[in-house]
Amino acid sequence: MFDSLRWMRVKHDSAPGSLIYAGEARDFTPFIECCSYSRDELTEVRLAPDQDIALAPDRVNLVLVVGIHDAETIRRVGVGLDFPILALEDVMNAGQRPKFSWADDETGFMVLKSLSEDAASLVSEQVSLFWRDNLVAVFLERESGVLDGVMGRIRKGKGRLRSEGGAYLMAAILDVLTDCNMNTLTRFSELAETLETKLEGRTTDDLLGQLYTLKREVILLRNQLLPMREIFKALLGVDAEISEPALPLLRDTAVHHEQAVDHVTTLHDILKSMIDYQISLISMRTNRVMQLLTVIATIFIPLTFIAGVYGMNFEHMPELSWRYGYHYSLGLMAAVALVMLFYFVRRRFL
Repeated sequence: MFDSLRWMRVKHDSAPGSLIYAGEARDFTPFIECCSYSRDELTEVRLAPDQDIALAPDRVNLVLVVGIHDAETIRRVGVGLDFPILALEDVMNAGQRPKFSWADDETGFMVLKSLSEDAASLVSEQVSLFWRDNLVAVFLERESGVLDGVMGRIRKGKGRLRSEGGAYLMAAILDVLTDCNMNTLTRFSELAETLETKLEGRTTDDLLGQLYTLKREVILLRNQLLPMREIFKALLGVDAEISEPALPLLRDTAVHHEQAVDHVTTLHDILKSMIDYQISLISMRTNRVMQLLTVIATIFIPLTFIAGVYGMNFEHMPELSWRYGYHYSLGLMAAVALVMLFYFVRRRFL
């Protein structure tokens, strides 16, 4: 969250349509993978950033651009595929909020998030997707393998992917990203369950810190998943005109995403309850300690009074001349202390 706010400063005072990268520093050379396929044929080629993209008009074309940190590469791809400059500007903003819009009358543009977990921390990577007719162009921050499942199905010719058009390919990519995000959410749920098992009515600074950190990551996860609802609503709306074969897959993916949103909301509430419970335990233990100290101080009040009276050392005090005056005073103090202790125990103050 704070990274995205820092990245916004990079684009400060820049003109609309300025291709300025705002994201984590990358030092590799971007590359382009082009895949065109039909039911019976498949062609794959890997291009350098300065090579032109040739689309096959009678096939479904998947263009995969890996690396959004180089403005010239994004510009060349965008100009070659006739993508609007404002959409390309969003592609290079890795902190962009998930969204869907029509880049032009025929081209849909969406910003998605691929979420993963690394050492109990959320890793969010932006996936930008353009879609029109039989063309799907995907822009990734780095080579992460998030679309390996889709590419594998295209290469093996399994399922309906090879026999359907670009809308079905777009829906398949959304389905893969949703499954990836669900797996990440499941991992965070397992971490929360592990912490809950460790707590078991006790608390330490370390466990409370882990709970807070996990809650923070779940909040970030929720903030990434919630805006993606709008994407499915837009795609399933009447204006999207999704082809009939892709609609069932898209609806099923939308249901899975709603389940993920419900799950992450529940997980957030559970973590909040666990933190509140731990804070209550700490407060209760503090109260018990304060109660014990108060009882001890209360017992010593009359003992201090007795010691003060006999410590005045006036000349005419009969008890000072008694042979057993010292033992009498100690016995009196012990008796008062025992009576008060018995009273506190009976009243369940201890």
